[in-house]
Amino acid sequence: MKRTKRTLWIAIYTLTGLIGAFGMAPTLKAAEPKAAPVEFAAAAIAGKGTPMIQFKTNFFDFGKITAGETISGVFNFKNTGDGILKVDPPEPSCDCTESRVKPDTLAPGESGEIIYTIKLDHPLSGQRFIRVRSNDPKTPVVQLAMQVNYIPLYELGSKILRMDLPAGKKEVQGNFTVIRTDGKPLEIDRLTASQDWISAAFDPSFKPTENSARINVIVHRPPGPPAPFNATVQMWNNNLAAQPVQSISVMGEAQGELAAVPPRLYWVIPDFGKNKTDYPIEALTRKVELTSVLGHEVELKNATSSIQGLSVRIVPKESGKTFDLLLKFDELPRAFTNGKVTVQTSLASLPELEVPLTISVPSDK
Repeated sequence: MKRTKRTLWIAIYTLTGLIGAFGMAPTLKAAEPKAAPVEFAAAAIAGKGTPMIQFKTNFFDFGKITAGETISGVFNFKNTGDGILKVDPPEPSCDCTESRVKPDTLAPGESGEIIYTIKLDHPLSGQRFIRVRSNDPKTPVVQLAMQVNYIPLYELGSKILRMDLPAGKKEVQGNFTVIRTDGKPLEIDRLTASQDWISAAFDPSFKPTENSARINVIVHRPPGPPAPFNATVQMWNNNLAAQPVQSISVMGEAQGELAAVPPRLYWVIPDFGKNKTDYPIEALTRKVELTSVLGHEVELKNATSSIQGLSVRIVPKESGKTFDLLLKFDELPRAFTNGKVTVQTSLASLPELEVPLTISVPSDK
């Protein structure tokens, strides 16, 4: 028995010595395998099997359309393969079509949709297409087609109504014409506007039995500081569609008592190096002219800039009616920047004037 115990201790001692000689820790605990990184595991799963995209149909015919501003639809598809399917953003054939995929990653057996909308802002006859790319090795590109035959039931004399609201005026009026192309009575039930400071109504001369009408639009002065505006007036026929049968854009500018020239500034800084001293003064200075539109005297103060290193100074020119804003970079701009110059005024209608700025510099500054 003693001989056996001694032999066992000699074996353990010898094994411990060998482990130490090879630089291994003298422990008998088995080493635990390291967990694979999450990214590697996901890539391994995605790499298994072969994805396959299959659409229920790749064609849809809308037939003849006479009313509405847009049409929408869905193409359904399924991953019938045994690998992860990845679908790229769909590629419409024209700007009149918007499309998206939901979802863009599908496990085997899962289903997805290509959702699209076609704008009907002019007569259309023919097909519109959407190209769908995926990681399906057998069918990497699928082309979807939509047959559209759109003949507008209502036509406008113009798609855009331009209306500028002069300084000192509370409102401005304009008009446009709408015609029903099949000769039947107009049957436009109501008119709406996208902004509550715009109103629209049929001209008093219009009779319900007529197939055309003149619509008068009034733009009242919007709340807030003077600025460009872009709104719409919508026409509705409740028997034809749940959306407007036609819309017209109402664009213009609510002008203030103080005008800036230019009203917004795009400033390109040339490349003369990285030292400000190498730049001519003309490259780092600009001037904006301010004029009292109605000829009233105006007091200006507290000219500031939101762009780092750009200083602003007010220089009176004509007895409180015209001014120059002198803009100067005291330090060299280093990056493309959007900002503004702000000036406080004594005008109740325009307590603060803003001049938007865009500063463009060479990319390597």
